[in-house]
Amino acid sequence: MKKVRASMGTLGVLGLEMIKMDTPPTTAYLQIYTEKRCNANCQFCAQAKGSSADLKHIARGMYIPYDIALVVSRLSMAYERGYLARACIQTALYNTWWWDTVHLIKMIRENCSIPISLSVFPVSNERLEVIKSLKVNEIVIPLDACTPELFNMVKGKSTGGPYSWETHLDGIKRASGIFQKVGTHLMIGLGETDEDAIRLIQELWKDNVNTALFSYTYIPGTQFEVAKRQQSEIIRHFRVVQLARHLIIEKLAQYRDMRFENNILIDLGVEEDLLLSVIEDGGAFQTTGCPDCNRPMANETFSLMFNFPKKPEDGEKEKIKRELGLKSSILKKDIP
Repeated sequence: MKKVRASMGTLGVLGLEMIKMDTPPTTAYLQIYTEKRCNANCQFCAQAKGSSADLKHIARGMYIPYDIALVVSRLSMAYERGYLARACIQTALYNTWWWDTVHLIKMIRENCSIPISLSVFPVSNERLEVIKSLKVNEIVIPLDACTPELFNMVKGKSTGGPYSWETHLDGIKRASGIFQKVGTHLMIGLGETDEDAIRLIQELWKDNVNTALFSYTYIPGTQFEVAKRQQSEIIRHFRVVQLARHLIIEKLAQYRDMRFENNILIDLGVEEDLLLSVIEDGGAFQTTGCPDCNRPMANETFSLMFNFPKKPEDGEKEKIKRELGLKSSILKKDIP
């Protein structure tokens, strides 16, 4: 493998592309390289075997093929100088994916000790042990969907792909027995309810599985598009899931403390003063995932921010309060 894909933001930090960035990425986002489409058929993915979208897309981000030796060399320098704190490697399913992944990890390890996260579909325990021996310190197995039914519809057997809800959960469980840190991705906005997402986040967290939240983003040429909804409804749903996730992860509340009406969250199960202090802090609305991951503009536009790459500013926090609809739900009193 002579090439690796890297996000445009990563290439900017590495000095390989001229990119104007308000907030540079703190993690290097890389993907193993192939000219072919992925053998899986995730309906939302630009790289799926049934997609006609641009292969360079991962969500809104563009991942550009670059010389692997040059990228790894620059990555080492960027880590040593404190520009980047982690490397995140994305996989794809094709004939030589395993050997290409191991090759990239080994090249990075020969050059520097940067922490590495690997995002991968379920693999055998033997391969998990190999990954661990290469000093990958965090493994991520994306579920993407929040229910078995949605999983089957967007990336499971009904798509003609190789994945199933059961094998993904099993893969996550097996990985958690081998790695200290295990995560998954949830794509919010595929059609799940508030309760679907929050219940799953709680169930995973009981097994020390961290959830990184993404917003569903339609890419032209992909095979799935959700029914049109009001933007206010989309962002409210994302915000309440963010807020509930934060309370669960920080051990401030649990799913069982929360109340829902028709699967819509109406009570987070905490005192109003605590809830307001969490919102004012703003950390609940930052990018979630592995340490040092800020994923700037992965799903976002400048007019619609889902995950903030740094703590929201005062004006942004006021907008978040409005997006949450706090005057009509969750809190019993109006926010001044």
